[in-house]
Amino acid sequence: MIRWLAAGCALVAALVVADARASVSIAVTWDGLLRESTAAALVTALEGRSVWEGDRIYTYTHVRVDRGVAGELTTGDDAWVRTMGGVVGKVGQVVDGEPVLTRGQSSLLFLHGIPARPAGAYDVTARGQGQFPLVADEKTPPRLVRSTSAGGLVPRHSVGPPAAQRLAADVVHGRPVDDVARDVAAAWSGTHVH
Repeated sequence: MIRWLAAGCALVAALVVADARASVSIAVTWDGLLRESTAAALVTALEGRSVWEGDRIYTYTHVRVDRGVAGELTTGDDAWVRTMGGVVGKVGQVVDGEPVLTRGQSSLLFLHGIPARPAGAYDVTARGQGQFPLVADEKTPPRLVRSTSAGGLVPRHSVGPPAAQRLAADVVHGRPVDDVARDVAAAWSGTHVH
């Protein structure tokens, strides 16, 4: 009887199994992050609003630009940054690998405009890999760290010169804000030829 029950359960499970969806996140290179972005800025999250767009929830976070580093955002600007996931009513969606923008927290964000959205609305380039939270203490100058929301990443296969294959997180993680801002500004013109 137990064998028949086990065989029946296995047969039912085999018939009801749905397709599993998964994704792989490839570690973004420094040059790739710069090239795909239209702005790099140190911002502070002010407030967030979650909305349905099609069958997905997005959160729009209002940010203040504390320091425009490169591109189309300048110090003192305001912008809206869209991330996948959020809560609307009693429904919540969590999307692994998305940046996490917490009210009052500052981060260096690499951004690009959202097609068919109003000016001032951006997505974070390379999702969580385009966010570098600011950490500060009394002993060291403010520095940037890799986002913990980026999750596990598959290293990019090396093609080309080693300088072009530097991973963005390796270039930024643990470095002072001023040093990273200087490097972004210096490299920006080489990746954004007009």
